[in-house]
Amino acid sequence: MRAVRRAAVLIAISAMTVSSCSPGSSGKPAAATTTATVRIVNQNLLHGTACPPDTNRCDLPHRVALFLRQLERAKCPEIVAIEEGNRQTVTELRKGLPGSCSYQLVYDDDPGQDREIVLTSKRVLASERNRLAGPLRTAYWVRIATAAGPVDLVATHLASGSDNRPCDRATCSPPCLVADTLNACQGRQAAALLRKVRTSHSIAVLAGDLNAKPNEPTISDLVSAGLVDTHRAIGNAECKPATGAQCTSGRIDDSLVDMRNLASHQNERIDYVLVAPVARCRVVRPTGIFASRGGPTSDLLNGIVFPADHSAVIATISCQTTSSDLAAARTVVSTTTTRPAKSTQVSEATKTAVTAAFTNLFAPNPDPDAQLSTVENAAALRESFIARKQQVGDLATKTSVRVESFTGATASTVDVTFSILLDGNVVLDHLRGQAKLVDGRWVVATSTYCQVATLGTDTVPEVCHP
Repeated sequence: MRAVRRAAVLIAISAMTVSSCSPGSSGKPAAATTTATVRIVNQNLLHGTACPPDTNRCDLPHRVALFLRQLERAKCPEIVAIEEGNRQTVTELRKGLPGSCSYQLVYDDDPGQDREIVLTSKRVLASERNRLAGPLRTAYWVRIATAAGPVDLVATHLASGSDNRPCDRATCSPPCLVADTLNACQGRQAAALLRKVRTSHSIAVLAGDLNAKPNEPTISDLVSAGLVDTHRAIGNAECKPATGAQCTSGRIDDSLVDMRNLASHQNERIDYVLVAPVARCRVVRPTGIFASRGGPTSDLLNGIVFPADHSAVIATISCQTTSSDLAAARTVVSTTTTRPAKSTQVSEATKTAVTAAFTNLFAPNPDPDAQLSTVENAAALRESFIARKQQVGDLATKTSVRVESFTGATASTVDVTFSILLDGNVVLDHLRGQAKLVDGRWVVATSTYCQVATLGTDTVPEVCHP
């Protein structure tokens, strides 16, 4: 199996690094071509919700300002994908935009705390956010008209250790496999989205913090699906944890200690710009770690030398571009699929009872049976519930829930949108959940409990399987 995967990698890399040629089976140029390049930067910009409250998300304003300066110093890469973005990030970005790079900000005002944002100096043709498996992650498709032709970008942030877990049939539907982890399933879904939206003329890019090392299943599956790791395609060395060279992640993410230290370094490579091979295009330099030395340093930036716990990555794609390629850059109708549904009519008594059931389950309480008293199938969940409380420790005393809206109802069910808070800060936002009427009482549905309680676990209780 390893030999097959190595062969797939070599074939994909060859397709991206050979000299470009004009399309057509005759070997003759189909049309006059021009050489054009497009640069794509990807940066996990750290939302900072785990940072001490008095640090303003580990000084998000100055970190954003530093990143914008790095982009200017790099002569304004045309496309920038950002992970761990949210409305606060958007507010800080807009303070520095359009700036000398003439960037516009692409965002759908999703209320999530960990969402993708795109900056571009080129014309935006479409954008659409799609939910991935599990309650937390999304993939953001943006189509952009560039001098190299249309770019179909899918930016995403896949499950980390805090929310990864084994799949099941309900959570991980095709193209995922039941044997996948949530992280691997989300990778398959992002790649499937890219295949769906790309055209024969577009440059198809999957960029993001994928929370997987190059030799792990998620990346192997993406390469087997035909995507090329641009870092490897250009011949860059692999990450060296001992020195931090060619690595993208590993700095402390809940304080500014490492982000103020030029000597701090990374220890793994989990951030990527992956590209679908196109005969007319090849990977060129600069490609690899972006702004690896940090800075520019300035007293105005509160001593910050790295904008996040992650290092950004960049890929430069050079393409032989025809008038047909440029003409293919057309605006298309697109929609965002992750907005919370509008509230529906539910009686005040039902709202009160459903809210009380959710509050009782998630509010701190030393008595697990009291918490489970408002959960469907409480007896079957008891053992795993107690084990989960022990696993999270003191965090269990800091959680709370907020029911955001009531989105649908029948005689025996109520659909809700809810958020989980830690010390008053939203950490899981606008999740879709349900309450059920059981023996005359409103309780939290088993499926709703399971989607939250199994995040970051190695096993899923049997009752949580469909």
